[in-house]
Amino acid sequence: MKNVRNIALSIISSALLAGAAWALPASPAGHQSATPSQNAAQLQSASGKITAVSSSSFTLKTVASNPPSRGVAMQSQDPNQSKDQGKEMTFTIDQNTTVDGKLAVGANADVSYRTDANGNNVAVTVHVTPQS
Repeated sequence: MKNVRNIALSIISSALLAGAAWALPASPAGHQSATPSQNAAQLQSASGKITAVSSSSFTLKTVASNPPSRGVAMQSQDPNQSKDQGKEMTFTIDQNTTVDGKLAVGANADVSYRTDANGNNVAVTVHVTPQS
C-alpha cells in the first residue's frame, strides 16, 4: 500500500510541476529573442568606389550610406557621417555572396552586408557599376 501511495504522489507532483512549467511565459515581459531569420534581415548597406580586390575580399571607399530599400530592414553604416566624407571598408566574399558585375579597382559598387560574430563585414549582395 505504501508503494502505491508513493507512486501516486510522484505522478501528482510531476503533473503539477509540468503544468506550472507550461504556464510560464516563453520569455520575460518586454524581451524578444532574436531568431536566425530576424538576424539575417539585419543587413546594412554601403556604396562607393572599389579600391582593392582579392579572391576572398574587396575594399570600398564609401561615399554615403544607402537608404533602406525593397522592404528589407536596412541600417545605415554611420548616421553621423557626412556625404562628402568617405572611409574604407573591407568586405569578405563567401560562397553565399551574390556579385552582379565584375569586381574591379575603380568601379562603383553598392553592397548589402552583415557583420559576423568576429566583427567582419560579410558581403551578401554586390552590384558593380563599371567605371566610366
